[in-house]
Amino acid sequence: MLSIKEIQKKRKLFSQTDKSVVIAFKALSDVNRYRIFRVLAEQPNLSVSDVAKILDLSLPLISQHIKILEQANLLQKERKGKMVFPKIELTDPFVKVIVKTVRQAVKLKNKKG
Repeated sequence: MLSIKEIQKKRKLFSQTDKSVVIAFKALSDVNRYRIFRVLAEQPNLSVSDVAKILDLSLPLISQHIKILEQANLLQKERKGKMVFPKIELTDPFVKVIVKTVRQAVKLKNKKG
């Protein structure tokens, strides 16, 4: 059985990082948001309208999903004139790990058939 000191020490392991990780996974739990993230991991220079065409979804729906991914700190948006380009937030080490994991998972799935 754990002592009170050990329990308190274990509780300190939980932090704001846990909340951020859960928010990121929750954002990616929707298949369309996951696909947006995956497409942008493979082709980082796509506009919002390009992503909508690739996934065969409406522009408003794609925009809403991108907004959720942005709020989860997985994406950032860049504007070039009237065009908007969602970019994966590669300055965050956690997001880099997610990108790497997605790429590896896709490779494994493609090998399996």
